Amino acid sequence: MASQQPRLSAAQQLSQGWERAAARRLLFESDDVEQAQALVGRVFKPHRLEPRRSGLAGSGSRPVAMQMDHLPLGLLSMSRLRYGATVDILPGPLERFYLIQIPLQGQAEIASGSHDFLSDEACASLLSPQPDLRMRWHAGNEQLLLRIEATAVQRFAQSWCGEPGLSAPVFAPQLRLEAQPALQEALLSLFDFAAATQAASPQALALPLASRYPLSALQLQHRLIAALLAGQAHDHSALLRGSGAPLAPRTVRLVEEFLLAHCHEALSPAQLAAVAGVSVRSLFLGFQRYRGVSPMRMLRELRLRQAHEELLRAEPHSHITEVALRWGFYHLGRFAQEYREMFDESPRDTLASTRRP
Repeated sequence: MASQQPRLSAAQQLSQGWERAAARRLLFESDDVEQAQALVGRVFKPHRLEPRRSGLAGSGSRPVAMQMDHLPLGLLSMSRLRYGATVDILPGPLERFYLIQIPLQGQAEIASGSHDFLSDEACASLLSPQPDLRMRWHAGNEQLLLRIEATAVQRFAQSWCGEPGLSAPVFAPQLRLEAQPALQEALLSLFDFAAATQAASPQALALPLASRYPLSALQLQHRLIAALLAGQAHDHSALLRGSGAPLAPRTVRLVEEFLLAHCHEALSPAQLAAVAGVSVRSLFLGFQRYRGVSPMRMLRELRLRQAHEELLRAEPHSHITEVALRWGFYHLGRFAQEYREMFDESPRDTLASTRRP
């Protein structure tokens, strides 16, 4: 009997996902402290980088041996960063963004506000914009980093509960990914998106991902933020878990009509809630009550029909991947499965039908 393969940890799965997205990376590397500080600061924020030697910081330290890969995704960006030497990283408050740090190798000491902890493969970090931040990355520490613009998270939280004056959430900084399957899936979907674009048309590869495929990029962004707000404790958790006001059936119909007319646009839950004049929470509850699905699920079905219509009209040499990504379907296997369930044929079968006389 064949032995069962050991289950990969969250960090190992994400490391493999990063490799799948390899063609979309930009590489920086440097042994020079000032250059490394400037290159990393360009992606994140200006900070002090202090190499350490024999427990002391100073100019006599060995080269930092910094390596960084970078994957820009619009309001999100992902990087893999490694220092060969032990370094102190002193950015102060992040101010304009949240930062998820996932150790792939080694460990780091994190001091975020009043929280001090050791971050390793079992414990990632979720750093909010407000607290003062100090870190020590030990030699050989390699981390996957996800930067999320603070305004995107704040607006999502505001629209969810209908509180326009709500401040940006402050999250508990210790993040245990093994207990966050929805967040793991959202992160892996980012890599699926980047990997899928490598099979798209040559013209697509020449453009930034978020610009070429705004429907997919925005959908991924909202999925990730929703997973964070629902799964990780923060100072607005109780407010976001509260119940919403009931939604009238006529308001559901109004949003349905809007979805039908605008499904080709990059729509957010907040935009749909604004059309209805309610919070996102009330909107989702109303759709679930009167339609049995969420508004985003309905939008997905409308876009699937649009992808089908486009394939019916497509030239025989058209790229199925390009059509799927353009309509917001970044996971190609799931796209093919849902397509077959709705139309009783594969996307390839539909495209092949255009070649018949």
